[in-house]
Amino acid sequence: MDSNLKEQLVRAVFRFRRMNMELPPELEIRMGEFFLMKQISGDGPCHGPDSRLADVHHHLHMTRPAVSQMLNALEKKELIHREIDRNDRRKISVTLTEKGRSTLDQAMSYMDGTMIKTISRFGEDNTRQLIALLTLLADVLEKVSHENGDALSANNKGENGLD
Repeated sequence: MDSNLKEQLVRAVFRFRRMNMELPPELEIRMGEFFLMKQISGDGPCHGPDSRLADVHHHLHMTRPAVSQMLNALEKKELIHREIDRNDRRKISVTLTEKGRSTLDQAMSYMDGTMIKTISRFGEDNTRQLIALLTLLADVLEKVSHENGDALSANNKGENGLD
């Protein structure tokens, strides 16, 4: 395999990670908080009366502690309101406040404008192809990571005499 190709792939992936698309500072929310607020508002694919925060964290590919930390930050900024369900104290209802809805609307408007410009310049066909390829790449990387994790676990068991 061409070692240059491996290096180029790693550089391209890390270039996107470093790019870290951000929202305007006056909105006072980060990108992860934006996606979480979308889910809370019902604008995301993981919403409805039966949705749970566990579903949200899984869909957003974030850990539960990360989602919890974001919820704490959003509540501190008065963008969300949390309330314990009176019928089942294990359930917590999370809703956007009026300020949260306004912030989300502004963030969505900004993101829509950014995506329209990006797709316009990159081209719709290229965008569709990129989405398909990035989805495939993510699937492959997840499988390889899982396989490597399984191999690492098996190696550790053997080294510790647990096999």
